[in-house]
Amino acid sequence: MNDPSAMYRGSIIRRTRKTQNMTLHDLSHETGLSLSFISQVERGLTNPSINSLRKIALALGIPVSSFFEEGSSSYGPVVRKNERGVLVNTDSRLTYQLLSLNHNHRIEFLLTRLEIGGTSAEYPMTHKGEEAALMLQGECRIELGDDIYDLKEGDSIYITENTPHRLTNTGGVPLMIVSAISPPGF
Repeated sequence: MNDPSAMYRGSIIRRTRKTQNMTLHDLSHETGLSLSFISQVERGLTNPSINSLRKIALALGIPVSSFFEEGSSSYGPVVRKNERGVLVNTDSRLTYQLLSLNHNHRIEFLLTRLEIGGTSAEYPMTHKGEEAALMLQGECRIELGDDIYDLKEGDSIYITENTPHRLTNTGGVPLMIVSAISPPGF
């Protein structure tokens, strides 16, 4: 596999792991992912799912947005459509676009597209930061802690930090959600 996005993510993982004096074995233990899988990810031989990237990011103490491919080197206040950082799940059913360029700001702004019948994660996941989300298109079921909510276009939801959550597209069109997370921690 000679996928530039896999190489990009792998180099970030390896660099961050080594900076923290963490071995491959340590990272494998922290994530529950196999040693050989993590080695393949670091060498860019495989492109991990967003769920695997979440586990790795949590173990390394970095936001998942660290793995977005940078769309532009611009650091101004405007992000053009073609400058967005993009993270696509390996099965292409889930796509995140980073609408804010600088990870050092106090708010992270995301556009999420979830294909018909897709889910955002294998099981409800947590992340650093509080999140507010607006359903732009479609319908979804969100598992939020022990509660389940059905949301439609125009509905919004607030998710407190470290609350496990997962989205499932229950509608007949791709789900489009815009969300803001503060502090950045996705």
